[in-house]
Amino acid sequence: MVRRTKNFAEVVFPIAKDQSFTYRVPDELRDRIAEGFRVLVPFGRKKTTGFVVGFCSQCRLKTVKPVEDLLDDTPAFSPEILQLTRWISEYYLCSWGEVLKAALPVGINLESQFLIRSREPYSSAVVEKLRKQNPKKSRIFEEISLRGPATMAGLRRRLRISNVSYYVNWLVEEGYLVVFSRMSKPRVRVKYETVITLEAGYDRWLLEKKAEELEERAPKQAEVLRIILQEGEISRADLSRLVPNAGGALKSLVDKKVLSLGKREVMRLPPEDEPEGGVKTIILNEEQKDSLLKIAREIEAEHPGVFLLHGVTGSGKTQVYIEACAEVLRRGRTAIVLVPEISLTPQIVRRFRGYFGDLVGVQHSRLSVGERYDAWRKIKEGNYRVVVGARSAVFAPLKNLGLIALDEEQDGNFKQEEPNPRYNAREVALKRAELNGAVCILGSATPSIESNYHASRGHYQLLTLTERIDQVPLPMVTLVDMIQERKKGRLKPDSVFSQTLVDKMAAKLKQGEQIILLQNRRGFSTFIKCRECGHVETCVNCDISLTYHRRDRKLRCHYCGYERPAPTACPICGGGDIRFRGTGTQRVEAELASLFPRARVVRMDLDTTLGKGAHLRILRDFSHRKFDILLGTQMVAKGHDFPRVTLVGVISADTELMFPDFRAGERTFQLLIQAAGRSGRSPLGGEVVVQTYSPQNEILEKAELHYYEGFYRDEIEDRRGLGYPPLGRLIRIGFHGRKEKTVRERAGAFADLLREQGGPFEVLGPAPSPLLRIKNMYRYQIIL
Repeated sequence: MVRRTKNFAEVVFPIAKDQSFTYRVPDELRDRIAEGFRVLVPFGRKKTTGFVVGFCSQCRLKTVKPVEDLLDDTPAFSPEILQLTRWISEYYLCSWGEVLKAALPVGINLESQFLIRSREPYSSAVVEKLRKQNPKKSRIFEEISLRGPATMAGLRRRLRISNVSYYVNWLVEEGYLVVFSRMSKPRVRVKYETVITLEAGYDRWLLEKKAEELEERAPKQAEVLRIILQEGEISRADLSRLVPNAGGALKSLVDKKVLSLGKREVMRLPPEDEPEGGVKTIILNEEQKDSLLKIAREIEAEHPGVFLLHGVTGSGKTQVYIEACAEVLRRGRTAIVLVPEISLTPQIVRRFRGYFGDLVGVQHSRLSVGERYDAWRKIKEGNYRVVVGARSAVFAPLKNLGLIALDEEQDGNFKQEEPNPRYNAREVALKRAELNGAVCILGSATPSIESNYHASRGHYQLLTLTERIDQVPLPMVTLVDMIQERKKGRLKPDSVFSQTLVDKMAAKLKQGEQIILLQNRRGFSTFIKCRECGHVETCVNCDISLTYHRRDRKLRCHYCGYERPAPTACPICGGGDIRFRGTGTQRVEAELASLFPRARVVRMDLDTTLGKGAHLRILRDFSHRKFDILLGTQMVAKGHDFPRVTLVGVISADTELMFPDFRAGERTFQLLIQAAGRSGRSPLGGEVVVQTYSPQNEILEKAELHYYEGFYRDEIEDRRGLGYPPLGRLIRIGFHGRKEKTVRERAGAFADLLREQGGPFEVLGPAPSPLLRIKNMYRYQIIL
């Protein structure tokens, strides 16, 4: 076999084009370059970051541009990550470069940008001359000559002139402006801090004497010197906190060669990186022991086994993950633990760090750019051996991976919808485990239909935890028929609470116990409607009604972010009879304040958790009993363990049930079981109240009984008759664009092409997507 020389590199880019580009490798880089390196290369008129995915010894192209530089000392991607990302690009039909970009922390890639500057300094005579020709030309020249170089996008944003590029090009051709290229700086780099130490060679006794000498004539120098003698090394920031205005004293001591300044790297750690406070001694029950024994056998064999850990809520699944990680670490391997919600990450991270200390790293999108970069580097360097995080942590650059565990494996948040690459982290985790000979644990109280089907067919090994820890019983679930409540006069006009739920909340508050309320819609009202003409306020960019937020009296679109003040009269007919319809978390919060004015209520939804650390702050305060009621969207329904919570109320069980999706029933069942699982996780016991207008629905009846097996049996039979997953495959092909007619015609032409080609599939559509327009883009779809 002839060894390929590294004459030419195959490079891919984080763009939607799925092909590699060939670059010549300069002699000086040939010994260092390897697959997986980030490189700086010319691409079109720019210089940008690309990823090396292969080499060849010959190239038929006449002109081949060179690789200009390597951007790192070592490859950014291991051979295993390259293999995994290539599989993702093929399976999910996206470009390899886009997947590789998703596997990197944001903000580290380089790209050149074109800037425009004035050829000569500002001149009022030139401005006046240009103004006589065209005012837009003079405004552009004045802006650049006074404020300095700008990008074309920056000029458009600042001047709001139509056809800016036309006038800029004219000014360039006439010699008034110059276009030049400049490399942008990466958004994130290693962070350093200045540290102060004693100058080498000084005797400690002499320095103590020197501090005494300085006491009278330079007391601040003496104070600084004594602190350094005591600490040995201190950061400049810490010294400033201990000794205000110490800059002059420090400079004098450095000039005298008594102290020296240096630099050290600073790790940017998220707040949830604090451990939970020591390892608790937990005695595993027989079911947990049996599950771990089977997992340990696969870990020992280094066999890529898949386990479905089906455990009721509160049965100790997290402890199984912890013990499995400990087994993997004992064998010198590493582990990834994925959770679906960012809001769950702080709690589980603190628990893992309680066991494994500084070996645990965290990755999720709510970290700052710097925190994500530091975590990625430390994982890559081997400082972290267990990584806990949300969806993107599946790409963590761990070496010698031995275990991947997915908590709440059924959760839809494991799917990446926007932007590319669109992928399911569950499927990626299974593939990565296979490539590494690693064990994959899929954990859930309500496994996805697909996973349970695979377990029933023997593709996954089924592990079951049927009892809660300490044999605490599952909470009793009560379905409340809201129609009957209204007929019996037990439901006040426009109230969101049944009398049953109000009475139970009052009793729990009186006993000093805590309550969780789930309402899977944020805002005050999901839409507002004029009763005189029927007009509903909708978004200008999307085909969706605007949600009313009472706190700032704004109407907001939860798809594109558009907002405007709420009207006091109908903009169509001028009528003043405007009704607020639908129920959001803000409306529930307002009614709680009216019903229980002394209760301490905290709301947890997207509006209240935008700030950094907001999830952690709310959950910590609720855990410390600073609040009596935790109200929120589905983020309050999963994974949390609060011993004082003895009541969970589901405001509307029908919200998800009526959604036009074949998985709507499954998602409703899972959400109700998860929400119910937050109650009664201690000897205090617990109960659940589920409000519904469809009490005879079989899915709700099975949720009331915690009857997963019956739900699964009925659901799999329904899907068998329709050929839905897992009994068949569905592929959705989406088309979107600014002009509806063009989108519809292109989608139709593509559907015709598929039908002509033929194959083991049925083509449905094209048809408008459930939401035809989002962000001013019309959307059509084809289903295979």
